[in-house]
Amino acid sequence: MPETPPPPESPPPQRPLAEDGVAAPSSAEGILPQTTERLPATVRALGWTSFLTDLSSEAIYPLLPGFVIRELGGSAMNVGMIDGIANGIAAIVRLPSGAISDTLGRRPLVLVGYGLSAIIRPLMGLATSPLAVLFIRAADRFGKGIRSAPRDALVTDLVTPSIRGRAFGHIRAMDHLGAAIGPLLAMAYLFFFPGQERALFLLALLPGLVTLAVVARFVKDPPRRDALAMKPILASRLTLPQGMLLSSVAVWALAASSEQFLLLRAGDLGTPAWLIPAVWFGVGLCKSAAAKGAGPIVDRLSPKRALAAGWGLFAIAYGGLSVAGHLAVMLPLLALVAAAYGLIEPAERALVANLAPAGRQGSSFGWYTLVQGLMGVPAGLLAGWLWQRGGSGAPVAFATTAGLSALAAVFLVLLVHPPRTRQTPLEPGH
Repeated sequence: MPETPPPPESPPPQRPLAEDGVAAPSSAEGILPQTTERLPATVRALGWTSFLTDLSSEAIYPLLPGFVIRELGGSAMNVGMIDGIANGIAAIVRLPSGAISDTLGRRPLVLVGYGLSAIIRPLMGLATSPLAVLFIRAADRFGKGIRSAPRDALVTDLVTPSIRGRAFGHIRAMDHLGAAIGPLLAMAYLFFFPGQERALFLLALLPGLVTLAVVARFVKDPPRRDALAMKPILASRLTLPQGMLLSSVAVWALAASSEQFLLLRAGDLGTPAWLIPAVWFGVGLCKSAAAKGAGPIVDRLSPKRALAAGWGLFAIAYGGLSVAGHLAVMLPLLALVAAAYGLIEPAERALVANLAPAGRQGSSFGWYTLVQGLMGVPAGLLAGWLWQRGGSGAPVAFATTAGLSALAAVFLVLLVHPPRTRQTPLEPGH
């Protein structure tokens, strides 16, 4: 007699979805179980591109305030304008770039964005005025605008909601590790070749070229199962939860002005100019460690809760900076700012991904990065204006940041109520 086939296995019970669109907590404390799911190869490669790009960028970035003020005759207001306006101009391209990637794929735009920055950034070594620095910085950020939304959408395509925090945390950790090592290399270079900032800026071309090689060789697009016909940008309407999240992000972005003001404050409190890159190295190292550790926390607590906690921690750190009058007090608070960033960045991106409608992940990240970039203009100008008020300028600027960050956390908790949705990742192409 033929064997009777065994009864089909019943599928494992599905946990209900939590407010962020991921499986609901399995315990009374609201903590999700850890997962051993591996990050896809493309996500790991994107981590290395972030590392190399920030290695190049951050060898230049912490030196720019002194370069603009001392060598080019600029002011603190110029510093704020350069970062704010450059990020604002770059933001214009983020929404169309994300929307285009929903139809044409992520990889081409990622490659173009990294390529533009790699070529433009070293030209900082040829700048002769603050205006030239602005143009170069804007073109560099323009490249970042092209790649940012498609890259984050690609991560969303490739991973399940249960590890989105870990995926974005990995990329941000590699990003900040590069940002930490870059200033350290700059400090070592200037120790042996003092006053040769321009030559150092030109050498930033080398890691940029390696970045392009990594993207070309290892970054792959998944099959576009959900590709949609191209629509006008404004036709990609935001859902109510997306709109509420972006409103909260706008308040937060107005608070988070250029971090170069932290470096200026460290200088005001007695840090020698040649040690400024070391301070930036410490901040970057703290950010990298925090982002790596925060990724799993975001997945277990839920992105919304983690983001509210991160913004609250940021407010506490800047509140402390507003009254800190000695370098020994400021440095631990800088580490706290870095830890807050490490929690905020993966939580923000995971929440944006969870709220994104199917097939519109690129557009969703485009809106998110657009809001962040555009708010950088008033944020930089506000901080620069407050900074120039004299001795009270820095404390008032930091207190303003603390207040706006706390307000953003309150808006997030009260206004953002994610729908119960689930998305599955796409398999990477071969």
